[in-house]
Amino acid sequence: MNLREVKAQEQRYQFTEFKHSDGLKIALKIMENAKATKPKPVGIRIVYEGNLIFHYLMDGRKPAPWLNRKEKTVLESKHSSLYVFYNKEDYPDWLEDETYAICGGGFPILIHNEVKGAICVSGLEHTLDHDLIIQALEAYLYPKQD
Repeated sequence: MNLREVKAQEQRYQFTEFKHSDGLKIALKIMENAKATKPKPVGIRIVYEGNLIFHYLMDGRKPAPWLNRKEKTVLESKHSSLYVFYNKEDYPDWLEDETYAICGGGFPILIHNEVKGAICVSGLEHTLDHDLIIQALEAYLYPKQD
């Protein structure tokens, strides 16, 4: 993964509209994928237009500040938190600020290139957190036709 690929993901995984029910379906897909393929439990947080629409800690996952930190990073940078990780020289003040997460696992809810919210996952190695979100968005936005 690199900055160019993350930018391409931000262009690919956009919505024409977003409803709270979309957030629930995406969160359930993240949970399903995490249970099937990952050895550790994750936390999932989805916010949209300033509203918390989903927050869940899988069994065994303890509360931690990472979901909030990833959310703040996405909403303020207007990019995925993995974008910020690959482009950290543009965010020097955030590097030592413990309210931000300079790592993967936060992805913007984009509608026509405008950030309206964030999908955040925490609990795994940061690129795996990011991958869980991308896998869920791919399945939701571009379902395979049988």
